[in-house]
Amino acid sequence: MKEIPQTQFDLPQSHRGEWAGPNRLWVTDPTKPFRSDGTIELTDRVLHYTWAHEGKEHSGTITLSGQPEAMEAAWLDSWHAADGMTLHGFEDHGRVLLFCTYDAGGTPWGWRIEIDLRDPEACVLRMFNVVPGFGVVPAVLLRGTR
Repeated sequence: MKEIPQTQFDLPQSHRGEWAGPNRLWVTDPTKPFRSDGTIELTDRVLHYTWAHEGKEHSGTITLSGQPEAMEAAWLDSWHAADGMTLHGFEDHGRVLLFCTYDAGGTPWGWRIEIDLRDPEACVLRMFNVVPGFGVVPAVLLRGTR
């Protein structure tokens, strides 16, 4: 039997390292985000980020595994996912797109994370809630530059 090659996804070398920039967090009003400074650090398969809300520092880590077409991500975030969540997704032309569902009071909601590496001079982290009856709602936008 012919052996099937396994391809492990790695974040591009061009984007590895440290990034910093503005962070926006939407809690209830989609027209009024909370603002703070944020950081992003990328290695081969890990994205670590920091941000703040109402004077309290927060951090998160996304650890990627699998192949570009079928990824798994372990996600920990001191505010959004303190107990950790597992997301699934894929790489699409310079973006890593991750998805999961979670229980919000007996109703399944969705969560999306996008790691956008299409701009060679930026590392962008976007997060969205997928709310029943409303659709996709912005949650986080952190745009880092060097």
